Amino acid sequence: MKALPGTRLVRWSPIYLSEPVGFSSTRWFFNLVAEIETALSPWALVFRLWQIELSQGRKRSGEVADRPLDLDLLLYEDVVLEFPSLTLPHPRMHERLFVLRPLCDLWAWGRHPVLKKSFQELAHALKDQEDIFFLTFVEP
Repeated sequence: MKALPGTRLVRWSPIYLSEPVGFSSTRWFFNLVAEIETALSPWALVFRLWQIELSQGRKRSGEVADRPLDLDLLLYEDVVLEFPSLTLPHPRMHERLFVLRPLCDLWAWGRHPVLKKSFQELAHALKDQEDIFFLTFVEP
């Protein structure tokens, strides 16, 4: 991501390890949230993220399955979009503690542009998912 044109990696959350959600696997996932500044549009950015995934062996089959890398665009300022290939904010981020926990490390009191709740409030509502976390690593 550091190599994307007109883009600067500002900061990132600690890395979390979590069980897969929505499918069965013996593998767990590393999760983190990164804040970037970019001159790219949301469309250009998500296209570049897909290119990074493909370069790392990701195969997009339409099925939820194990993958070497999954880069999601969660937010783009307060932009709200709804298209088949890009929805902002991410349509399920408020349902996933493995997304909200690292997001809260960076921006706990930031507000979801549609739900108008803080990310801390959304994470607290998912406290029943707490057991998906195995451990937390320190910042890389």
